[in-house]
Amino acid sequence: MAINYDKIQNAIKALGTVTDNDTFLKGFLMAFGFPNTTYIRLKAVTQNDVNQGVHIHGNGGVFFLASTATNLNSEFNILKKNNLNKIKEAFIIIVNENDVLAYERESGEVLETSKMVLYRNIEFFFPLLGIKADVVSDEMRSADIKASEKFAELYNELYIHNQNRSNDIVRYLCRLLFCSFADSIGVLTRGGIRQLVANYTDISGTDTSLFFCNLFDALKKKTRKDLPGYFSNVKYMDSRLFEKSLSLLVFSRNARNLVLDLLGLNWSDISPDILGALIQSIIRKKASSSCSNYTSTANVQKVIGPLFMNKLYRSFERVKDSREGCETLLKRVKAISVFDPSSGTGNFLLVAYKELNKLAGKISKVIDSHIMPATVAFSSSLLKVAVKPVPYSDWTFVSWSNFHGIEEDEFSCAIARLGFLFVVCQEARDNVDVKRVFADTINVLFSDNIVNGNATKIDWETVCNGEGETYLIGNPSYVGARKRTPAQKTDLARVFKGYSKISNLDYAACWFLLATKFICAHGGGFAFVTTNSLTQGEQVQLLWPKLFENGVHIRFAYTSFKWKNDARNKTSVTVVVIGVVQNSEQQSCELFTPTTTLEPRSISPYLVPGNVIVNGRSTPLSQLPEMLKGNMPYDGGNLLLNDHEKTAIISNDLRAKKFIKKLIGAKEFIQGINRWCIWVRDTDYDEAMSIPVIKARIEKVRALRLANKDASVRKIAERPHQFREMRKTQKQSLIVPAVSSENYLYIPIGFVKKDTIVTNLASIIYDCESWIFGVVSSRMHNIWVMTVCGKHDMRPRYSLELGYNTFPFPDIKQEQKDIIHNCVLGVINAREQFAPKTLAQLYKTRKMPDDLKAAHSLLDKVIENCYRSTPFVSDQERLECLFELYNILGEQSI
Repeated sequence: MAINYDKIQNAIKALGTVTDNDTFLKGFLMAFGFPNTTYIRLKAVTQNDVNQGVHIHGNGGVFFLASTATNLNSEFNILKKNNLNKIKEAFIIIVNENDVLAYERESGEVLETSKMVLYRNIEFFFPLLGIKADVVSDEMRSADIKASEKFAELYNELYIHNQNRSNDIVRYLCRLLFCSFADSIGVLTRGGIRQLVANYTDISGTDTSLFFCNLFDALKKKTRKDLPGYFSNVKYMDSRLFEKSLSLLVFSRNARNLVLDLLGLNWSDISPDILGALIQSIIRKKASSSCSNYTSTANVQKVIGPLFMNKLYRSFERVKDSREGCETLLKRVKAISVFDPSSGTGNFLLVAYKELNKLAGKISKVIDSHIMPATVAFSSSLLKVAVKPVPYSDWTFVSWSNFHGIEEDEFSCAIARLGFLFVVCQEARDNVDVKRVFADTINVLFSDNIVNGNATKIDWETVCNGEGETYLIGNPSYVGARKRTPAQKTDLARVFKGYSKISNLDYAACWFLLATKFICAHGGGFAFVTTNSLTQGEQVQLLWPKLFENGVHIRFAYTSFKWKNDARNKTSVTVVVIGVVQNSEQQSCELFTPTTTLEPRSISPYLVPGNVIVNGRSTPLSQLPEMLKGNMPYDGGNLLLNDHEKTAIISNDLRAKKFIKKLIGAKEFIQGINRWCIWVRDTDYDEAMSIPVIKARIEKVRALRLANKDASVRKIAERPHQFREMRKTQKQSLIVPAVSSENYLYIPIGFVKKDTIVTNLASIIYDCESWIFGVVSSRMHNIWVMTVCGKHDMRPRYSLELGYNTFPFPDIKQEQKDIIHNCVLGVINAREQFAPKTLAQLYKTRKMPDDLKAAHSLLDKVIENCYRSTPFVSDQERLECLFELYNILGEQSI
């Protein structure tokens, strides 16, 4: 669809100062193509509903709510408490005099910004025009994204011509970023650096690097000796700038053109917190944090909002009619310290700075209104009131010196410091000289507020002393136990010194323990974004008891959601937000899901109401049959056969057919792969050894096991003709793959027939009744497994000790089992309709046949009816029910 991007942006920009929300709504609807009759009809039908929330049809629909609240998140949470699913429109838009919060239903994403800069985010509303965000054309991209992509192009171009000099290149980019912003606000030259580059460098790019080396010298040296005369207009900045001289880089014609493009951008429209993280995401592709390159302000507010911002806004609402109360609150806000011990390019800190500064500005405005003479307040034109310069100390409401970070990557650390320089200038109060702000704030580039180092080795109190009200935020590195480097293993051992059972912990656990100890020593709280692995499987048992013993609890959490980036190739990771405080903190708990807000008495590490931690069991908690691991070969592949090997062995000696059985593991079962195995009972040993081809394989197994250092493996060398276990199906058995796929709506399970051998890569219930299939295949069981078992990479991992043996299922009557049995037959019949498709083909979420999906849906309803008669409305509700029953059954089993 062709749209006039500039027209829409200009229309939204014109609404930046509109405080009347009736007028704002009209302008917004008109900008996005709603016919004028929509607004006229709306106004005629319900003049006052704009203050209560109105449903606007067309273009997918908008639910519009005007509010007097200073914190729009509080209004949004009220809607979530009443369940957002009740609102059917594509967008929910909440506004007050100055700010906008918008929620897009399909993606679940939230935009929170001021009316003044809403025009920078019009892409968010493109679905109203029938345009998906992932197909936005180049001319529709935001200034932040355009700038970051120009930097990425420049990096790639320079790397082509300067192989193995990536560190030199990123230092050049940091310095270019500094110069681009500094020149855009007029503190670097009188004529403009872009013009100097255009006029005094060759179009081939051959002397561009020399130009910038001279420029960097001009910024840090008061003397212009030995520099070209045109640098006389370049202002001296600070002798500490760019202390390390850089060697010349090779610039191409294209690299020079990209530099000119960057210098020509409108830097007033660029957000440093977004830009820095986007640059990092492109240049440092292997960054190990889940969202160091994911910078949606609304997502960062999921961290800082419940941790401290919402609390501060509630205080503001209480005291805003009192000058003294506002002054006390402003003093408190200006004294708050924020510490990110995994700061990356500083986007969490920068968003926190801007939000605190924004709140401080609102408080200050109220204070001014309390002391301003009534005549002046009514109309400054009645008196000739001169606008006084803002005092030096009040250039910004909060000080950058209250924000602290630790970052191991030198480039990211430099970007974070630059980000603070830029954002302080952008956030400076009206009527200030931005050049003086820049000159004063340049100290941030040389301060120890953001330390370059390994956060697991640094004493955090040397970075942030924790005196006064302090909050820790961020996104720790999420490297899993199997992917840790030797150095990271050492870090983990040092942080968890004195604790047992730590080898399988996620690397991010280091930050959780260190933050716990910090807040226990200093108060405050911490909130981290992390992959949901820390809330699943064995991580829960390994980490959370170690934290809770320090006297802390989870005060708030966001359940799993996608944290998306804003780069050209959009990617996303599944994350959670977890906020932790001391047990002495009396504030009620909050649990946020994509569409609801709950206030439970407590929150468990699984991010459900309660305080349960599930421990593995050797026997089922419920009245369910025993499930076992399949048979472990321990054979080096010598007892296993593919189709070709099976055929060759039987062709060589027909007697071998007696000793070959069908073999199934997870992969074979799901993907329909044929495999076989040599299966010899003790009573048939002599006969099997008389067959040369089988004997040769058995002898290889014997040698392999004898050579193993593990005594238990050497022990089974005494029976090299057999798997470690020798269990097989007599009638029909239920098989559950150990690992499946995140792309399946259900974990594919099924029955295997007589004489089929199941490997240790699957779990099995031998000679199983059919109704058990219904229980294990159900959505209830799937949700439980996904929560308490965790994942292998992103793939669901099935643990019989943690998933099956702990699964809470109520005792049911025979007639209920019969109903489940009939539903199971329905699922099996639906599968058979699509033979010979494999389970992998049938169970892909978006390709699952309707008949099969319907059969599973009916089965789910029957299983859920075993728990309660009223239907569940969400998976969160299902989990709450399961954990409640787990508690009951656990108490009964003691």
